[in-house]
Amino acid sequence: MRLATLVLASSVVAMPAMAQSPKEEAVAIGPWKVEAVSKGPKFERCTMTRTTDDGVDVQFTRDGDGLDLSMSSPKWKLGRGKSYPVELAAGSSTLQAEVAATGNTVSLPIKDERFLKSLKLADGLDVKGEGATIKVALDKSAAGLDRLEACYQKNGSATETNPFVAPKAKP
Repeated sequence: MRLATLVLASSVVAMPAMAQSPKEEAVAIGPWKVEAVSKGPKFERCTMTRTTDDGVDVQFTRDGDGLDLSMSSPKWKLGRGKSYPVELAAGSSTLQAEVAATGNTVSLPIKDERFLKSLKLADGLDVKGEGATIKVALDKSAAGLDRLEACYQKNGSATETNPFVAPKAKP
């Protein structure tokens, strides 16, 4: 009887500890996937990703530096450390920028508030390079970008009350 009580008590104590272990969760908002990214127990950033019909992976990242847009394709061969001129068009808003390249990925920070608002309202984003235009459908982007910001606010400013348990990273 004592052994059964001891086993039952041990399992009740172990269950809350297991329930507090961090697990990766992603939230689907239309074609977008929003998730918190951690390195070990330390929160780093939140991401919102999708793949275009042409196979281009599109990712918005929100971290301490703000919002970044990156795109990659295994078909691309870009000069590491090079930058390329682009024009981004979302709705009636355009943005001239230089994208930084590494391997098969380009990225740029989105600092213009007017353009960010256009990303939420427009049906599509056109990224015009010298060789072609990449079309990104922005369906559900307003809800996705709001969730991305909420993810960062929740995880980036979270204070852990129990120093012995890793915080849960939630999108």
